[in-house]
Amino acid sequence: MATVPATQSFLAGEKVTAAKLIAAAKTPIDFLMNPPRVNAYSSAVTPLTTSVSTLVSFDSEPWDTDSMHSTTTNPSRITINTSGQFLVSFYGRFVSNSTGYRQLNLRLNSGGTSGGGNTVSTVNSAAVNGSSTVVARTFELTCVAGDHYELFAWQNCGSTLNLESGQRVTGMEFRWLGNS
Repeated sequence: MATVPATQSFLAGEKVTAAKLIAAAKTPIDFLMNPPRVNAYSSAVTPLTTSVSTLVSFDSEPWDTDSMHSTTTNPSRITINTSGQFLVSFYGRFVSNSTGYRQLNLRLNSGGTSGGGNTVSTVNSAAVNGSSTVVARTFELTCVAGDHYELFAWQNCGSTLNLESGQRVTGMEFRWLGNS
């Protein structure tokens, strides 16, 4: 868990020491230069049965500065370790099929079930004829340490359809912006 550095102040006439200057300037700047953030994505396609909400698992992470994701234990989860305001992005690319709708649903504390916890954000899109359908959303969200987020995908083309894989193709990102 990252600790947000406390601000330091100086009293009039106080002698400036290296330790106090480091606490006042260097430590907060170091934190802000590498805040809590994570990028987790799927490196394998996820088959989606028609009209069934499916938990998306993330087996790869190019960065995770605050131990928010594990590729082995609950790999579908992003767990918040440092409370605050986060920039959140989730996205998925569905294989080309011109029938029906595609949906991504971000849930809070769902415990791996599509009806568990609470919906944070849902994005729907009609299938794109002749091309993959991309569903995505980016927004700011106040997050509390200990909460976890999971992504569920849904489609209704009438048969199994794959959610494509790869970095920046299907995944989630959280980046700490500041205290809430």
